Amino acid sequence: MGLFSRKKKNEEVKTKLQPKYEEKHDIKKLSLYITIVDRGFSQPVIRLFEKMGASAQFVQMGEGTAVKEIREILGIEDNEKEVVLSLIRKEIVNEVTKELDNFFNLNKSIRGIGFSIPLTSLIGVRLYEFLSNSQE
Repeated sequence: MGLFSRKKKNEEVKTKLQPKYEEKHDIKKLSLYITIVDRGFSQPVIRLFEKMGASAQFVQMGEGTAVKEIREILGIEDNEKEVVLSLIRKEIVNEVTKELDNFFNLNKSIRGIGFSIPLTSLIGVRLYEFLSNSQE
């Protein structure tokens, strides 16, 4: 038996002895919450999501696609946007949506839209632990 096959055999034994991650831990489902606001207004949204427990957030600059005539009809002055991508636990999506709605109602100068997309798969235990705020 060569060194390579012995190492492979040891790894197989380790794999068989260790229980799967989901057998030892409570797996929390995650969602990607996308919020689009006028450029320059992402920081208050980021603070709101941090307060609500978002584990990671990213901001991307964007530009609306509506032509000038349509923007004028809708009362939209600027088409420069910021897209805030926030990773949150699925169990708090409704609570986050209510808080975001309250935030937009209280801050009339900040207009935006928000929606969530459930994440159906994720590869890597360490990545999952980081994104779900369940690091040991």
